[in-house]
Amino acid sequence: MPALPLGKLAILAVKQVAKPFAKGLKNGAKNSEIFKNYFILPVAQGVHWVDVKVKTRLMGANNAQVYKLNEKLAVEYGSEFISEFFLYALGTALVLYEYNRSANKEERKERKIQNNAERMENELQKLQKRFARVSVYNRGAGAEIRSLQDKLVICTVRWRPSRNSF
Repeated sequence: MPALPLGKLAILAVKQVAKPFAKGLKNGAKNSEIFKNYFILPVAQGVHWVDVKVKTRLMGANNAQVYKLNEKLAVEYGSEFISEFFLYALGTALVLYEYNRSANKEERKERKIQNNAERMENELQKLQKRFARVSVYNRGAGAEIRSLQDKLVICTVRWRPSRNSF
């Protein structure tokens, strides 16, 4: 039975919780004068400027004049941009987290396989050395056995029981 993708479910839950948070961020940004004047309006004007420049260049006009947005429209545009940026940044962070987690899992799996291969190679080398020692011992024991057999044959040939000995 495959394991439940709890990590992916957690990511989905975080994204669902982030949507109301982004909406609250958007509403808070509209209501805070300091945040609005020093962050939202400059961001909105900058995004608007880039948007107009890109669109005019794509249409073939190079020297288009970019007019500033009025404050109400800039606040709406900037707070919407910040809200969307927050969601995309969170989504990107979660995708990167999942990618790193998956890559680390693969790396651990490869390391385990490599360690098993090294362990098996070391065990094989130990067995080869042991086999070589046993082979040397067996050759020596075989020579000793042959020598004893030769002595036994010589002794048997020298000693011939007489027919009357029993």
